[in-house]
Amino acid sequence: MPNMRRLFRPMAAAAALLLVFAATWTVLDRTEDRPRWLTVETPDAAVFGRTFEVRVTLKGAVGPTRIYCSLQRANAAKKDWGFLAAAGPARPAAGGRSLTFVFDVPDRDRTAFVFPLIFLSPTGRWEDAERAATARYAPVVRDGARPAGPALRKRPVYPYPSPAQAARRERAASAARPPGRPSAWVHPAIGVLLAAAAALAAAVSRRSVPAPGRFGRKRAWLGLAVLCAASAAVEMTGLAGHVAAWGRRLAAAGGVYELRQPFQKAAMAALAAASLGLFLYFIKAVRRSGADRPLMWAAVGLAGYLAVSFAAVLSFHAVDVAGTIVWHGVSPVAAMRGAGAVVTMVASASALRRRPAGPAT
Repeated sequence: MPNMRRLFRPMAAAAALLLVFAATWTVLDRTEDRPRWLTVETPDAAVFGRTFEVRVTLKGAVGPTRIYCSLQRANAAKKDWGFLAAAGPARPAAGGRSLTFVFDVPDRDRTAFVFPLIFLSPTGRWEDAERAATARYAPVVRDGARPAGPALRKRPVYPYPSPAQAARRERAASAARPPGRPSAWVHPAIGVLLAAAAALAAAVSRRSVPAPGRFGRKRAWLGLAVLCAASAAVEMTGLAGHVAAWGRRLAAAGGVYELRQPFQKAAMAALAAASLGLFLYFIKAVRRSGADRPLMWAAVGLAGYLAVSFAAVLSFHAVDVAGTIVWHGVSPVAAMRGAGAVVTMVASASALRRRPAGPAT
């Protein structure tokens, strides 16, 4: 029976971690502003002077209506949108149906990419459109064969505002208060908290007696001090924001910016699972006799700060929205990061007030 209990606990912990990962992924996936009423399939590339096929499948929730699909163009910077070609008038459509639109791709200046624009309208006119969406850009190849591969691939789709939706958004934007921005003092304040935690942790490390041949309390506090000091430097210099902006520019230049969301969701789900694992380990450690509880609290606080900071750098849509909710210059994201820094600092101060510890590991 004791053996079964020892086997059950790690299995239950692993199941809990997987459940948290899956739940976090699902919640983040549902928060994406993504059209769920259609799927779009296109070739990998278009060729000037040849045809370009677009297959649209409507989900069952779509009622009887009319569908129109046009081919739009964009320049090498994926800007300067414009109409390129049509595939005939609007057609009758209903949920569960697949429709194929074939376009002749004309040779036009400043056309480096093409993409379909699809909308549903009871009259077939854009002015009466109820839903609209676009699909991922496809590069245009000049004087060459289309790249080898399947004729059509399923593509990510993105919402496009219909005239009625654009008008509602404009009215809401004019009536709403502008989105808040965190005050300039937030990052320096968190940096000061982390610097204080680093100084306190370094003092605890100096007072601790090293454990020969083992990674003991002295090294643990020293490592914590180094991480806090590095985090403080990042906060005060704004390095994280510069790195995130550089990463976004690099991803956009490499044409992979639109592929970032699966990575963002996986990373944030892994962070949630890792946070739960750290909490379970913390609970297990503090139940042991002789456990260094201030060290564990300091580690949990710093891990929480780093996890929330990493989630903010990933710039997922839901996190960005939370960042615009500001109360007295402080957003929920900044408040959680600050709370982690405070926990680390208080735990380090608590450890410093204790008597000098021996070579506990």
